[in-house]
Amino acid sequence: MSDKLDRTLRIEIPPSYVSKLAPDPAWTAINDLNGWNTIPGTLGLIWEGTIDLSGYARDYKTFYPIGGVVQEGSFQSEIGGGGTIVYYVMSSTPLPTPLELVAALGLRTSPGFMSSQAQVTNPQNWNTVLFAESHLMVNKANITPNPVGIQQTIEVKQSGSLSPTATSVIYCAKVVVPLTGTMTTLGIPASRMILPGTMDQEPELEYMMRLSRSIELANQV
Repeated sequence: MSDKLDRTLRIEIPPSYVSKLAPDPAWTAINDLNGWNTIPGTLGLIWEGTIDLSGYARDYKTFYPIGGVVQEGSFQSEIGGGGTIVYYVMSSTPLPTPLELVAALGLRTSPGFMSSQAQVTNPQNWNTVLFAESHLMVNKANITPNPVGIQQTIEVKQSGSLSPTATSVIYCAKVVVPLTGTMTTLGIPASRMILPGTMDQEPELEYMMRLSRSIELANQV
């Protein structure tokens, strides 16, 4: 009899709103961060969370993802800027530091891909990044005037292996990185990441090898 169970992993991400004067190098009005964190030395914001799979790990079950989806509420906005990069990621190992994530995105790469000058210290690779999605956003040109700074997505890129994992934790993050420093407001909508799949029990040798590799990668951080 099969122990296979359909499961949909989901993590909810709150909205956020920050503002500043145009010359300021950092956000100054941060009362509505709402669980997000600023990234020192940049105007980037990051939200981080985890999905606990320890109960399944205790039952020696492996999660087999079959897809990844991002859902977003209403709209994103910015005033005075030149666009933003929005990056979502779900990984079976701890993620790079926020500064490393910003550096990687600025160098046209991200966890799981080959690096450029900025080498991240975390051991992400094709297998560990289960799902990721990036959005390149600019102000919506056909809204004139656009006093709120409503943005539109002009490019979406997905990556990730959807590899089976025996890890006890899925590490999740959403990063929003402004492309210029002149912006005065940034409004981020609520969103969620969804990873549908199945829980099943592997043959013992395959499971132990996968578990051993997961622990090895996590301990390299």
